[in-house]
Amino acid sequence: MHESTPPAAPKAVASPWKVAAHRERVKSFLRGEPVFPVTLELDLTSLCSRTCRDCPSARADAHWSLDRPFLDRLFGLLAGETPGLLLTGGETTLSPLFPDTLTLAKRSGVREIAVVTNGSRLDDDAVAAALLEHASTIRLSLYDWESGNGDGEVLQKIGRLRDRVETTGSDLRIGVSLLTAADRIGALAPLLRRVVAAGAHWIYFHPRCRNWDKGKPFPEDQASVLAEIDSLRERLAGQVDIHVLPHRYQSSPLHFSAYHAAHFLMIVGADRKNYLGAEVKYNPEYAISDWSETLNDDFLRAESRLDRIAAHHDRAYHVIGSRHRGVLYSDFLQRLLDGDPETYQVLDHPPLFGFAAIL
Repeated sequence: MHESTPPAAPKAVASPWKVAAHRERVKSFLRGEPVFPVTLELDLTSLCSRTCRDCPSARADAHWSLDRPFLDRLFGLLAGETPGLLLTGGETTLSPLFPDTLTLAKRSGVREIAVVTNGSRLDDDAVAAALLEHASTIRLSLYDWESGNGDGEVLQKIGRLRDRVETTGSDLRIGVSLLTAADRIGALAPLLRRVVAAGAHWIYFHPRCRNWDKGKPFPEDQASVLAEIDSLRERLAGQVDIHVLPHRYQSSPLHFSAYHAAHFLMIVGADRKNYLGAEVKYNPEYAISDWSETLNDDFLRAESRLDRIAAHHDRAYHVIGSRHRGVLYSDFLQRLLDGDPETYQVLDHPPLFGFAAIL
């Protein structure tokens, strides 16, 4: 069993106010000035070694992979301006460009790199070496743990990677994300014990949604889930950091006159298209730019892109029920635009966040 040593005061890795960690950039946005994204969320490939329920890559009609010239151009345009990179997919470690992309990102001034993975290639020497040298954190998605993956090969790979973290002195932090629903509550505690024993540093819970195929997702029954997570946090205190975003479990209305988060969190698919949010990736209705032919110097300020961002307000955004982080950020930014004094208190005195450059 691995013994983890989380910080005395764990910093939230998920918050509806996380964009407030970049106060000066937010203030520029509020003045109507153009801003560079804080985080680039990038798919190197839409291919994956698994087919998870409701994954946007799995739902896509075709598959794509990025090439080196496109990556060189994109990172060149963002150099020194975008401090965070989140590699997703598909399974990003399937791309032969995965190690080089991490190196390229660091050379372009990216400070924090997070990698979302299913863990299938954690034992690959090139993948592991790149993670240990360059990545700030990985987040393993154990979304199909009912099938047995939660207590099998993936956890063994976590253990082996944690051993390498310890022996090399790497700063890499290993995270695991789990989907919740009321009918899963009884299985959470034994699963978490196995995850902690494997060597994870942190756990992130978020609600499983249904109706993705109909384009109007909403969370499944989450009764008593937050209470159980609070209990688990108390029982496992000092062994692992447990994170949850309660706002994703609430039903309070969200308001935004445009999808403001797209200015701070830039989603780029393996098809070279910029999507409004992670929850609508590979849905052509929500592609706000197509860079398959040319990526111009003014790519962030293209009028057509800005118009599409502005067109997606809360009353027209059909997937608002998923309450993904971009939706929550947009609501937070709208409150600032409306001059809400309590929200400005958060902006002026933001809490400390873990992996602050990874929105």
